[in-house]
Amino acid sequence: MTAAPPAPVYREIAPGLRARTDISLPALESLDAVLFDIDGVLVEVSDSFRSVISLAVQHFFNKVLGQPGETILVSPDETALFKLAGRYNNDWDLAAGASAWGLLKLLCRPEPPRDIAELREGAPTLEEFTGRIKVEGGGLEVTLRLVRAALGPEKREEFDRLYRPELVRRIFQEYYAGPRLCRPFYGFDPEYFEGPGLVEHERPIIDISLVERLSHAGVAFGILSGRTPEEADYVLASLGLARLLHPRGRVVDDGHLTPKPDPDGLLHLAREMGFDSAVYVGDVPDDWSTVLAYGRAVEAGQGRVSGCMVATGANPGGRISAHFEREGSHWLATDVNTLLRAMLQARIKD
Repeated sequence: MTAAPPAPVYREIAPGLRARTDISLPALESLDAVLFDIDGVLVEVSDSFRSVISLAVQHFFNKVLGQPGETILVSPDETALFKLAGRYNNDWDLAAGASAWGLLKLLCRPEPPRDIAELREGAPTLEEFTGRIKVEGGGLEVTLRLVRAALGPEKREEFDRLYRPELVRRIFQEYYAGPRLCRPFYGFDPEYFEGPGLVEHERPIIDISLVERLSHAGVAFGILSGRTPEEADYVLASLGLARLLHPRGRVVDDGHLTPKPDPDGLLHLAREMGFDSAVYVGDVPDDWSTVLAYGRAVEAGQGRVSGCMVATGANPGGRISAHFEREGSHWLATDVNTLLRAMLQARIKD
């Protein structure tokens, strides 16, 4: 039996910032670029995207499939289980995967459930199921393969009839954007949801004054996010960050590059920005996997990318933080500002 690798060792190097001591890291003052994820790093999304996933799945089961009951099938906090499973950087996929899990529970029952509460009680639990997804490599494709493998031929046909990821995605978009932003973001007006979009609940995390001061000191800034271009434009403008980004330092979900955790986005930013040593600030395992994948794929002459994972993202009960304590990152920070302050302080001392 192969022994588990030793746990990473960290030490605090600044308030709220810890660095690995068991591997070689670049000095903070040598970092010439900072690359940001958006959700959970620049803006707090626990009351937007995580809640929208839960609401979209609930709407699908209550109002499309006609399952009664107010018990929440997938809570906002439980969406972190899919993040831990990996390859669920896209929250539309996550909502579709959660719906597939609910349908598996529905179709595996000998009798229809009386309500959502009874459906939720059945096997498999979400923790069990996402654990299997993780073992098999993560993501929606794996999720659907596991669901179909657990069903007989007749039940698979019924699953394919009931499973409607495009509809779940549209419901998600309507709950997120609301009537004010649904058309600017997605090109249509809401049909299933009339209330204010949960995008209105997002709150800034980043202190833009720190970005301004580091920018004046010669640090370049970029974005690598799974947001659509329209969503990214909106949040970056609202934060006042768009004007501070490198002119070619933005990678979002416009269909041109393979999404995280594949390294294409980081490789593109390395080519376009020309940095020597960058840090990518993320909040979920896929972000760290992207940094590791970049390290394996980087070409000679391209800059180094290190990873700093923050505790402000999809981290209910400290689940994600505990994952990084076990699995590692280069730096662990309470939030993005602790990293930026430490970088600024290191440059002042330098």
